[in-house]
Amino acid sequence: MDWIDASQDEQERFREEALRKHLRKLNAYLGDDRSPGLHPSGAGPGQRRVCRDCGADIEPARLAVMPFAVRCAECQALKERRERP
Repeated sequence: MDWIDASQDEQERFREEALRKHLRKLNAYLGDDRSPGLHPSGAGPGQRRVCRDCGADIEPARLAVMPFAVRCAECQALKERRERP
């Protein structure tokens, strides 16, 4: 086995361990009574849709255009400005 093969084996072991840790955390977070939906608590379909950042109701017009939105328009704009290079 050359150094490239050894490096690939090490990377594969690292990825597998990282996935195992992630799945353990996910299972601990979800428990028996939670489901891994698309929305954070309080923002799922059929529930009151609130912004993840400020807690205000997400505008109905925004939800009509972006049904999976988790932030109100103002908080989303702030987030995008902060992430701009």
